[in-house]
Amino acid sequence: MTRSVNIKPAGVEGPITLVNAISVPMSQGERFLQRWRANAQHMADAPGLIKARMMRAVHDEAEITFVNVADWASGPEFDAAHRNPGWLAAVQALLDDPQLDVVARPMAYQVQIEVTPGSKLL
Repeated sequence: MTRSVNIKPAGVEGPITLVNAISVPMSQGERFLQRWRANAQHMADAPGLIKARMMRAVHDEAEITFVNVADWASGPEFDAAHRNPGWLAAVQALLDDPQLDVVARPMAYQVQIEVTPGSKLL
C-alpha cells in the first residue's frame, strides 16, 4: 500500500523548527538512516535550511526511535523545500520501502522559550 507524503505547511513567516518523531523497529535502523540520508541530501542545499539533525534513541525499547530536528530561517522557505520534487520522491521511496515499518509524525514549531548558559528566566 502506498502512503502519501504528508507535511503540513508551516503557515507562518518567521523562523520555524521541524520536529519529526519517528517510530522504526531498531532492527531496521540502519536501512532507515540510509533512506533518510537520501532525503536529507535534497534539503542540504535548500534555501533557508539552517541545520538538521537526526537523533537515535539510546535504548532499544523506545517507542520513538528517531527524532529529526531541522531549523529553518522562515516558514515560506520550509514550505518551498517540501515541494521539491526530488525530496518528495526520496520520501516516497522511504515510505514505500517494503523493508521498513516507519511511522513519522512531522510538525513545524516556533520557539517560545530559549535557554542558554547563564540565562535568567525569572
